[in-house]
Amino acid sequence: MSNSPKQFYQQAMIAFREGKREKAISLLEEAVRFNPNDTDILESLGVLYANVGRLEEAIQTMKRLARADPDHIMAHTNLSRFYQQKGLIDEAEAEQAEARRLSWKAELKTKKTSGDVGARHAVPLQTTEEELRQIERRIQTAQKAIAFDPKDVLGYFTLGSVYLDAKRFIEAVDVLKQALLRDSRHSPSYASLGQALEQCGQREEAKKIYEEGIKVASQRGDIVPLRRMESRLKKLMGLL
Repeated sequence: MSNSPKQFYQQAMIAFREGKREKAISLLEEAVRFNPNDTDILESLGVLYANVGRLEEAIQTMKRLARADPDHIMAHTNLSRFYQQKGLIDEAEAEQAEARRLSWKAELKTKKTSGDVGARHAVPLQTTEEELRQIERRIQTAQKAIAFDPKDVLGYFTLGSVYLDAKRFIEAVDVLKQALLRDSRHSPSYASLGQALEQCGQREEAKKIYEEGIKVASQRGDIVPLRRMESRLKKLMGLL
């Protein structure tokens, strides 16, 4: 009896944990042939391509993932990382911006739905349950990215952003600190960590993080997180 895509995927994960990355890739390639639009399979395959230095294949696989699921945040997060590795800075920044836009979009959708529930009491309970399932899926996706590459700042940043969106602020603080341990020049992590610290009532710590993050963002020319942190710092200092 032939294997199903799910079985190929499970076998690939076993091979990866055993350090057999090329075997894991072969199994995932076989799974994709059976199920070309499975987002878990595509993401895992793209990350593994990058892990063995096959960056062009990694990029094409992530583009395929983005086509299969236009709202897939990690597709663009990974594309940003892969473009950086190839030295394509403009493309990397564009993908980073798109990943953040999708994260904001998901956050706004959650806030809007929550507001509708409070205003009308007419939205069925299943809507809230679906939101919780979406959050859990996003958490699992980010955790998988970290499992594939524990040194990757973007995996921690994405997980921290999901916790922030879900108002799980203590967990967000812990994860975003891990992100900065892996890359102290990742300015979006400073911006999100400052926000999480504010929500935890740690205003002075948030100020310090914003001040550090503003220096980094200024040096790197990261305009979006720079403006965001400048605005938050001014509010904390009573200037707005």
